[in-house]
Amino acid sequence: MKTLLVATTLALAAAANVYAASPAQPAAPAAASQQVVVIDVRTPAEFADGHLQGAQLLPLDRIAQDIAARVPDKHTPIQLYCRSGRRSALAVETLQALGYTRLHNLGGLEDASHSSQRPIVR
Repeated sequence: MKTLLVATTLALAAAANVYAASPAQPAAPAAASQQVVVIDVRTPAEFADGHLQGAQLLPLDRIAQDIAARVPDKHTPIQLYCRSGRRSALAVETLQALGYTRLHNLGGLEDASHSSQRPIVR
């Protein structure tokens, strides 16, 4: 049984090395293939009045507690916005302190719509 386990482990390791070295499958940085997560840090009422298409609501007062469940990979690109840009700037600072690395403050909702080229859903 032990011999079978060792043989299987070696076969899997060899297969992994062949796959990793294959020129037909170039390795891409994991972060490059990740989708951008857009987070609205306003209140639920503000979000209901209008938000960017595809945005997730994560109010500023909950971002530190809930971000890991929403975005576990700290190298995922995250774009944040609010009404004016003030709360999203605070959210960027909070996420930086938690170790998130690819953050962008889109500013207020209207500016965020233009810079991200996402429509506002009302």
